[in-house]
Amino acid sequence: LSRGADVQAQDLDNWTALHFAAKAGHVGIGIVEILLENGADLEHRDMGGWTALMWGSYKGHTSVVALLLQRGADVQAHGNYHLNPLLWASGRGHTEIVRLLVNTGGAKVNVGDKYGTTPLVWACRKGSTEIVDVLLKAGANVDTAGMYSWTPLLVAVSGGFQECVSLLLERKPNVNALDKDGMTALSIACREGLTEIASALIAAGAYLNVQDRAGDTPLINAVKGGHRSVVEILMKRHVDVDIQGKDKKTALYTAVEKGHTAIVKLILQSNPDLELSTKDGDTALLRAVRNRNLEIVQMLLERKAKVGATDKRGDTCLHVAMRARSKAIVEALLSNPKYGQLLYRSNKEGETPYAIDATHQKTILGQVFGNRRLNANEDSEGMLGYGLYSSALADVLSEPTLTTPITVGLYAKWGSGKSFLLTDLRDEMKNFAHSWSEKPIDASWLFFLISLHLVLVIGTVVGLATWSYVWGIVTGAILLVLIYFTDNLFKFLDRRYDLEWLYTLNYGLSRKLGRLQLIL
Repeated sequence: LSRGADVQAQDLDNWTALHFAAKAGHVGIGIVEILLENGADLEHRDMGGWTALMWGSYKGHTSVVALLLQRGADVQAHGNYHLNPLLWASGRGHTEIVRLLVNTGGAKVNVGDKYGTTPLVWACRKGSTEIVDVLLKAGANVDTAGMYSWTPLLVAVSGGFQECVSLLLERKPNVNALDKDGMTALSIACREGLTEIASALIAAGAYLNVQDRAGDTPLINAVKGGHRSVVEILMKRHVDVDIQGKDKKTALYTAVEKGHTAIVKLILQSNPDLELSTKDGDTALLRAVRNRNLEIVQMLLERKAKVGATDKRGDTCLHVAMRARSKAIVEALLSNPKYGQLLYRSNKEGETPYAIDATHQKTILGQVFGNRRLNANEDSEGMLGYGLYSSALADVLSEPTLTTPITVGLYAKWGSGKSFLLTDLRDEMKNFAHSWSEKPIDASWLFFLISLHLVLVIGTVVGLATWSYVWGIVTGAILLVLIYFTDNLFKFLDRRYDLEWLYTLNYGLSRKLGRLQLIL
């Protein structure tokens, strides 16, 4: 410089000596000062639009930034994509430089880049708690959304930065803001298994049942990741467990699909609808059978899941179990005698579980019920499958040595494979005998006429008692609505729960209506 060198000389990329010195940092601090004293242009930009201050901020050279600010460098200068020194310092975690730019340089904390992403979003993405604190105290907007609709809270949760999340929540942000995929902060926390963050968001008022663009709820996202502790928190808040997400899969179905046994137990405690099906027609029980997960199958059967539910091909659980060659699951499914009829139910291709099993040399039914030729005809089998169970019971009672009856129990326990039928035969035979011959009460024309007569009689009595035909009509109308509401309620309860009193009432009324219809 003393020999006349041009302090503003540039290379092919428009870089001057000041750019190189600022980028070099502490090594070049003395050089930066010399260049400035010799008239170097503080605001000269390279081909990317960067000034010396931007390079110093990007590289984290605090002393260089302090010197440039002292000499009056433009703190709001920006290059390509509208990136300025504060954005770079915030995004790269240079806390002291952020303080200098904000407190000394007066940088605007809410100016974003090309996509609207502010320094606070950049700092939260990095997880720089101190920078987040500095920016918030300087007035940073806690709800500004940048690229992909990311807010500071969304990116802080995505990174799992709990301290940043806590700082943001103190400023009362919108905890239910959505990103481009419709994910809330709680959905992200549940997906990533961030238990403490999820708890903090719920306490701050996060919606529990909001669905993202795919249709998944926070609960479904937690289940997908197998995050039991997060699921437990959500269940304690009484989330809706029956919301169907992507492909119409519920939280229970997802837990079964992923094989998360502990989570299945948790969800079952909330009494979910076991018969909700996916777009392929699969129920939770069908999926458990496909996965050959005996433990989950047994859990669902204990909750009265329907073995006769079918998928879009018309396959029942027995069709699937026979194809999977799972003897243990077939035994579990047939432990209730009334499901024996399903062995002869055809799918849409005309296949029955019995026929599928018969195509194999070693049949599952032969192992379960004994090596005899089973009748493949539903009609001649008698009471829709009862023959299988009576045959198995006969084998147990006809112990090979024909000794005294006390040996029956011992024989059943010594590996015959039939002992599991005895208790169910005793408990189910009465119901089983009814299930093939009787139909539940239905809202037929006879049911309507009886209801109408009852309504007219009661309405007339009320009208005469009150000397007002209006009261009579109103009473009759209300009673008719109540009758049909009760009928539909009983049908719903009968489909979902196995209630003995409801069964007795339903079929008792059905018999009486049948007799009355016969008389008429």
